[in-house]
Amino acid sequence: MSQDHDNYWQAVQYLAESIVAELADADPEEDRDELLTRLVHDRTDQHDNAIHSDLQIHTLQYSSHPCAALFNGTVLGGNYMPTDSFPFASFAADALEADVIHKVKLLLEESE
Repeated sequence: MSQDHDNYWQAVQYLAESIVAELADADPEEDRDELLTRLVHDRTDQHDNAIHSDLQIHTLQYSSHPCAALFNGTVLGGNYMPTDSFPFASFAADALEADVIHKVKLLLEESE
């Protein structure tokens, strides 16, 4: 596996672990689903893999989310550049968020 691949999935792991930790420390009266949704959005929306053009490409190459299929070889393979006319940021943010949500759910299942 490539270093870029490993870096992407380490970022997903770190984000998921930080969200699970914050959920554990949350007020038990707070709506857990609402808090989870807010935490995931807040942590992924401004993450480097969603906002930096070179890392957006990595997100789309290595994500397992369907919106990344155009870039990771599932649908089309190719060399894409951040300057190409395509909504990289939007797709990268969606892919990163989906990967983090999936990892959070796995971590929560493990802790039960």
